[in-house]
Amino acid sequence: MTRMHTEARSIEEPHAGASVDRARRGGLRRAKRRESLIAVLFLAPVLAFLGAFVAYPLANAGMLSFFSWDGFSPREWVGLGNFSRLLGDGVFWSSLRNNVLIALAAIVFQVGLGMVIAYWLVRVIPRFKRAAMFLYVIPVVISEICIGLLWQFVYNPYFGLLNGFLELVGLGGLNQGWLGDRNLAMPAVLVVMNLTYLGLYILLFVAAFQDVDESVYEAAALDGAGHFRTFFGVSVPMIFSNVQATVLLAVVTSFKTFSLVFVMTRGGPNNATDVISTYLFKTGFGNFEAGYASAIGIAQLLITVVVGVAVVGMTRSRGSSPARVKGTAR
Repeated sequence: MTRMHTEARSIEEPHAGASVDRARRGGLRRAKRRESLIAVLFLAPVLAFLGAFVAYPLANAGMLSFFSWDGFSPREWVGLGNFSRLLGDGVFWSSLRNNVLIALAAIVFQVGLGMVIAYWLVRVIPRFKRAAMFLYVIPVVISEICIGLLWQFVYNPYFGLLNGFLELVGLGGLNQGWLGDRNLAMPAVLVVMNLTYLGLYILLFVAAFQDVDESVYEAAALDGAGHFRTFFGVSVPMIFSNVQATVLLAVVTSFKTFSLVFVMTRGGPNNATDVISTYLFKTGFGNFEAGYASAIGIAQLLITVVVGVAVVGMTRSRGSSPARVKGTAR
């Protein structure tokens, strides 16, 4: 009799354990579904915002790029006509060239020079770091429209500060109509852009350099490394992921720049300072060619994505492995 009870208990115990496991798995599934539902509820406002103000306008612009439309009359289907016109549009290609020039200048002066200044503030003159960072960041927090208007006054050929300064130091012969000269307008705009955004990259690199372990610099000092060798052999490899991110940021923002150029020059003189965004604006709202402007916008998006992916690929392929960084630090 006892043996029969023992056998019955041994048969029931696996079934009881299996039911407990099933109940536990069911509870875990319910908990995961509840967490997923809560996450979706929290993300819903953001997803709705992105859908209404990013996805829908982008899809509408993509559809509109296949039509000829002035914004008022009925739309006329042209298929790929707007894109074929884009290929032969000299102003579009000159605008793209200006965007590329802005991106290259941003990499050299905003990222490169910003990295050097940040290292100097952190490692050489740290006592002046706070005051210098405050001065550098001021242009970043001021509206681009205000900055453009101020620099219009600086470049004014009749009562501008730049020509007035040249007169004061006896170099009045160098006075120019800086924004009215086709050969000088784009360099003048590039100066403003790089001075405006330099502080942002200094701020980012100061934070990155401060995160580098002090023992790495102590080891470099014991090895007899000066600032030049320490900067290129230790600091830059240690923050290379930050360099990748800032280069990508500089390139992407360069391909969508608008406000400073539009306020200072409206893309002139004679389209010399046009970038893709200003050309798109003038085409859509000045010439009332909404379909062609949409094609320009789609092309700008595709070019920005391709360039961004290319920049990420190039910086990643040249990145340093942990072992390489460690060896450099020695």
